Amino acid sequence: MLAEANMMIRSANEEAVRRRNELRSRRRPIQLLDHWLNQVETLIERNDAVVPEQLIGEIAAYLGKHNPNLYRRLRRNGRRKVSRVLDLLFEAEEQVLPRANIA
Repeated sequence: MLAEANMMIRSANEEAVRRRNELRSRRRPIQLLDHWLNQVETLIERNDAVVPEQLIGEIAAYLGKHNPNLYRRLRRNGRRKVSRVLDLLFEAEEQVLPRANIA
């Protein structure tokens, strides 16, 4: 009986961990996009005209995996203008939010 109770507790813990990990994986894209949006908005507040290449690289790596169309728009002609990157991030977030709410 004790062994059976331990197995039930263990399986309940494993299920809780699985649900928590699933929730984190659904939230991860939104957290990344929010983080990048915050960084780009900070650049706008500082009146920077272009987004640093390192940040563009991070965003491009994500978009390349999740949205090839936005990735091409980001990389087209090497545009790193702050307002353009901000628009692309908002578009990416609009596409991610419905999926996160459904799941």
